[in-house]
Amino acid sequence: MIGNAHRLSASLMAPPGNSIASALANEFTEAVAICIFPRLIELGLILFLITTVVLALAKFLLLRLALREGART
Repeated sequence: MIGNAHRLSASLMAPPGNSIASALANEFTEAVAICIFPRLIELGLILFLITTVVLALAKFLLLRLALREGART
């Protein structure tokens, strides 16, 4: 479960941490320092990359499933 805490843990079932999206939402309004803003942009690009990869894999799996269904008929 993900909460709103700035802690890192090796376990997935550990106490709450921050997701990339929550870090962006919580810190973007406070990003007046020149060193924080580029890090938030980098987090946004990482989140975009992860989203793109997951959606591409899902599309590939659906296409593969559709091809198998077509071969059966």
